[in-house]
Amino acid sequence: MANVGRVIIAGAGPVGLVSALRLVRAGIAVTVFEKAEALHSEPRASTFHSPTLELLDTLGLTSKLLELGRPAPQWQYKIYETGESVIFDFGLIADETRYPYRLQCEQFNLVRVAAAALEREAPGTLIFGAEVTDVVQNHDSVTATFIRDGKPETMSGAWLIAADGAASAVRTKLDIPFTGETYPAVSFTVGTPFAFHEHLPGLLGVNYYWSDFGPFSMFRTRFMWRVGWSPPPDSVDEDTLSEETIQSKLGKICPAGSPFQVMTARLYRVHRRVAETFNLGRVLLAGDAAHLNSPAGGFGMNGGLHDAFNLTTKLIAIHNSADAGALLDHYTRQRRSAAVDDIQSTSDANYRRHREKDPAKRREVLADLQAIAADRDRHRAFLMDNALINSFRRSEAIA
Repeated sequence: MANVGRVIIAGAGPVGLVSALRLVRAGIAVTVFEKAEALHSEPRASTFHSPTLELLDTLGLTSKLLELGRPAPQWQYKIYETGESVIFDFGLIADETRYPYRLQCEQFNLVRVAAAALEREAPGTLIFGAEVTDVVQNHDSVTATFIRDGKPETMSGAWLIAADGAASAVRTKLDIPFTGETYPAVSFTVGTPFAFHEHLPGLLGVNYYWSDFGPFSMFRTRFMWRVGWSPPPDSVDEDTLSEETIQSKLGKICPAGSPFQVMTARLYRVHRRVAETFNLGRVLLAGDAAHLNSPAGGFGMNGGLHDAFNLTTKLIAIHNSADAGALLDHYTRQRRSAAVDDIQSTSDANYRRHREKDPAKRREVLADLQAIAADRDRHRAFLMDNALINSFRRSEAIA
């Protein structure tokens, strides 16, 4: 199957679908291959930061996400037993963005609205049950082999975007190094409709708790609370996922809720990795296929969507006869720098801060954060980093 002007995209997550929608609206033919038989329905990421909302607004998607999510204009670190806390207020940077908050909205909401828009505007663009397993390229085109109904097929195009996630088959096939580390602790997230906000004093939309029974986080979306923690290092996955373990942990947080209705439960390993390059010939990496980071701060999906907009802007320019090599090298410089210098470093600092085990050191961390919050300039700078505004602007400014 040949179509040399086409952009092939591996993966129908947020990065793949937003890339496809943007290219289709620029008049570029696109095919998206998704190995699953349907759109992913797991909550996965749930934080949209302000630069991402501004970008998605150019596609008409932000208003839909606002209907499906819940803004969090403030967030906090808090000691569970004493109630001591520090609150960060996005209102302090309302002059920097139209969206001075974190929008807590499950990732699948973006996937659904983007896929629906893509189907309206370019029916048949998204092909399910088709896994890209091989990539071959030459000076003029790239050919993807995909498996559909158990049989191999091929499609050729001008470019291929690998948005096929952390275990990217495309990145692996091209033997692009993906260096970094895996954090020793796994992460576990539970979704429950229980109204924690009616029982826990001072609860905000986004909360990072230190407690005697281990650190945990609590995010409120429109329809549930998402509670996350790391099980003990020697835990067996089956035990972590057991009803007894989940109920015990949630019961320590708020005994009034027992037994809790559990809507979602997901266990995942946390990595900090980056690809050596985001462009290799006619193949481009974006999102988790290109870089991974700690979920602390909600940067992963946002960084991937920033990749998608940066990359598609360049592919649209190339489609209109701009120099491909220079622009795609520029893509790697800009977005790899954002991944390493901003997203990974800030998320790693958040991860280590929240998982501090020593009570005395926790109080030192809390005191440091309180000093930041008390100084307007430092408070604003902290928010600009944690909202990824500085990251996005620095990336765009790289020559």
